[in-house]
Amino acid sequence: MPCYLFTFHAYGTWLPDRKRGYVRRDGQGIHEQNLELADKYKEQMTQDVVRFDRALQTRIIESLQETTSFQGLRLHGVATDTSHVHMLISWKDDRKWDSIRRSLKHALTTHLNHIKKQQWFTRAGSRKQVKDQEHFDYLMLRYLRSHKGVQWFEV
Repeated sequence: MPCYLFTFHAYGTWLPDRKRGYVRRDGQGIHEQNLELADKYKEQMTQDVVRFDRALQTRIIESLQETTSFQGLRLHGVATDTSHVHMLISWKDDRKWDSIRRSLKHALTTHLNHIKKQQWFTRAGSRKQVKDQEHFDYLMLRYLRSHKGVQWFEV
C-alpha cells in the first residue's frame, strides 16, 4: 500500500532568501541562501505572498478530509503552518503518487478559491514515500506534531 508525505507550499514562500536555504526542482536538495536570485523571483511574482492563518489552516484540513474520503484515500495526519501544509496519505489501489498529489492540490485550490480566486500554492509540491513502520511512526508522532499550526490526526 503506497503511503506518502505530501507538502504544498504557499505561493511566494520558501524563496531563495530563506536563511535555511531553498529547494529548486533540480533534484539537488537544499541550496544555500541566494539573495540575488530571490530578488529575481520576487520580480516575477504575479500576486502577493500567501500566508495560511488559522482559519485557512482549518479550512485546508476540512477540505483534505472531504477530498481524501471522496477519492478513496486514507488521511493519517495533517500539519499546517503559515507557509505550508503536510499531509500523510495512503491508498490501496495502483494510482501513482503524482496523480494523487495533483488531484489533492487541485481539490484544495478549488475549495480555497471559494474564499478568493488566486494562486494558493507553488507549482509542484514535494513528496516523500514512507519507507517502513518506523518512518511512519516518526512522521505521525514527531515530525507532524512539531509544526505550530492547526493539526489533525486520525483516531
